[in-house]
Parts: sequence; C-alpha cells; structure tokens
Amino acid sequence: MDLNERKKRILKSIVDTYISSGEPVGSKYLSDAMGLDLSSATIRNEMSELESLGLLEQPHTSAGRVPSSLGYRMYVDSLMNQYSLSLEEINVLNDVMNSRLNHLNKIVGDLTRVLSDMTDYTAFAYTAKPKASTIVRFEGVYLSPKSFLLVMITSQENVTTRKIKTDITLTVEVLNILIRLLNENLTNTNIEQLSLEDIYALEDKFGVYRMLLSDILRIVVDTVKGENEKEVYLDGMSNILKHPDFGDISKTRTLISLLEDKEDLIRMITDPSVGHDGLNVIIGDDSFDEGLNKTSCIYHKFNIGDNITGVLGLIGPKRMDYSGVIGRLEYVVRNLIGDEDNK
Repeated sequence: MDLNERKKRILKSIVDTYISSGEPVGSKYLSDAMGLDLSSATIRNEMSELESLGLLEQPHTSAGRVPSSLGYRMYVDSLMNQYSLSLEEINVLNDVMNSRLNHLNKIVGDLTRVLSDMTDYTAFAYTAKPKASTIVRFEGVYLSPKSFLLVMITSQENVTTRKIKTDITLTVEVLNILIRLLNENLTNTNIEQLSLEDIYALEDKFGVYRMLLSDILRIVVDTVKGENEKEVYLDGMSNILKHPDFGDISKTRTLISLLEDKEDLIRMITDPSVGHDGLNVIIGDDSFDEGLNKTSCIYHKFNIGDNITGVLGLIGPKRMDYSGVIGRLEYVVRNLIGDEDNK
C-alpha cells in the first residue's frame, strides 16, 4: 500500500502512542503532543482516510483511533524505528549465552525467563535435535503371499510399522527367516554409516531375499531419522494478566489453552504454512486460530550446525512493543548461533 509521507507519519505516531498508552489516539493529542506541525482538522481528515484504507479502527466508545492488524503490519514492515538494546540488556543476555558450563537446553531455558522479564510478555522456545537411535528388534506380521507388516522397535522405545510388498512368494516360514536375518544383522546398528562393502556383505547373507534389502534399509533410515529430542520452554504466563487487552478471560481462553498445551504451541511455531525460516511476526488476524485475533506472536527460527533446530519467541497483545521484541530476539539469535558455532 503506497502512502504519502504525511499519512505515514500520522500512522506511525498513532501506533507508537497506542503501544505506549493503550488508549485510543485522537487528532488533538497528535496535534498538541507529537510535534507533527499539522492542525487537528488536517490530522482528523488523514485519520479518516487511513481508517477507510483499513489501517485504523475506531472503537465505538471513543472518538480516537487504534491500529488495525493491517496498520500494525505496515508499521512493522516499514515504519517503526529500529530498537537499540541498552547496555544493561546486552550484559544480561550475554551472561546467559556465554555461560560455557551450561548446555544449549539450559541456555535456551534461561533465555525465555530473561526475555519474559525484560518485555512483560510470555516467552517460549523450542529445540529439536536428532536422537542417537537404532533398531533394537524387528518383528513381522504375515498379511498375504505378497505382503507383510514390518514392525521396528527403536532404542527410544518407539514402535513403527510399515507395510512391505514383495515379488517373493511369502509364507509364515519365509517371513520368520527374513525377520531372523534382520535381527541378526541390523539391530543396534547405525544404518546411516553402512559402507558399500557392508551392504554387499549383507546382500550375500540375505541370499534369495536380497531384493528386499534396499527397501528395508531405506525404511529403517527413515524411521531412525524421524526421532528427535524435543524440548519446549515457557515462561511468564502470568504476564498475560498484566495487559488490559486480556482483561476478559473468556476471550483469552484460546491463548491460555495454546500455552498450556505445548503440542499445540509446537505445531503453530513449526507450521511451514504459517511461518518461515528466520524472523516471523504473526499479527492478530494472521494467526492460524481465530481465537488469537487479539494477540501477536513474534518468533525467530534458527539452526545450529546441521542437527539442531530451534525457535525463540514472545507472545502478547497486538499492542506490543514490536521494535523492542524484534531487536532483542535478533540480538539473541545472532549471538546464540555464533556462540554455539564457536564452542
């Protein structure tokens, strides 16, 4: 949306003022207090046009205006000032990230607490890294002369089943031989590290059943790779009650439920259709759940090395300090990645 400079100044002033005060912003206040050098009437006309463009809303109980979700979006994308961290904030965050005695999970957990304290919003984090997993036992279920169910029990005590079709004519006795070969040769083995020579040796051992080996190896690799060690961190849920935007608990139930059910939170922040790599700013109506239309969620996805993925973010009212939250998150993620890579 292409706005002239005057409209941009007025929109930015309204968003800045509303974030700070929580009260609808009127033209007289902008004329008197914001140094716009414009008459109240001129500002009022511009505010009406901004409202017609969907950038402002007028609460029915007030003559002032508040930003709409679209207005916040334009503010975040092109109008807000870049936040500069204070020396105290930098020192606090660096103390957490530079604690060499702590593992990554401890650092991320401490960061959620610090960010929540700094912002008065609810902070969350998520990390995932592959587990050292192997298949500890294979079992088979006969289905038909041309198919069977392969059951794999992993070292993480997870059970995975896959239906396998074959050109070999199966009997229960043949399936038992195949499962015995798998248990003798592929249990407690790092499948991903098998060399070509190892595979040739396995083919010799499997003899007439060698044609099934490549499919089974691929399934085993997929099963082992699919196991991740996941951690979710949450801090500052009580901060929700500090904001008058969430004063009606009945309207905040969706947010509270999301935060209490960590699986829902993981789905939201890892959903590729909602966010993308790097910084994400989800404002009100952009949310995947209409019950969160009064909230904003700012989170940063990151990768450390080839194995660890993570998300660090904050959730609060739409009237949140976007510049401050984004500035702190970008500082933390930039230095967290650099710090871990140098360890």
